[in-house]
Amino acid sequence: MKRVRFSVHRTVGEARLLAGLLAGSGLSVEVRGEALAPLSGEIPITETWVELWLPPQEVEKGKELLAELEEDEEKAGRTVECLGCGEENPGNFELCWSCGEDLPSSQGPRRRLRAVP
Repeated sequence: MKRVRFSVHRTVGEARLLAGLLAGSGLSVEVRGEALAPLSGEIPITETWVELWLPPQEVEKGKELLAELEEDEEKAGRTVECLGCGEENPGNFELCWSCGEDLPSSQGPRRRLRAVP
């Protein structure tokens, strides 16, 4: 099956996290170059970077998932005040972590986070 390089990462951990997201969304991701990572310092650093490869027909879906991830990261850097209890919550939450109320204008992640009673 023909594949195209989707992304390049400096660490195995970074590459594996994104590969897990892509695979968890049903994409056929292949991780290449992770065996060279331990040789960092012995060979040129760019040779130890890890690549993610996808079939050409899955690249657009991969880009959409990456854009969602970046948007969630940006939202997590902000705070949203709960109208129910006044508690501050990360901007990527849909529900208040304290009281479980819906947060205003929240466009959070797909997973709904609820407070444990």
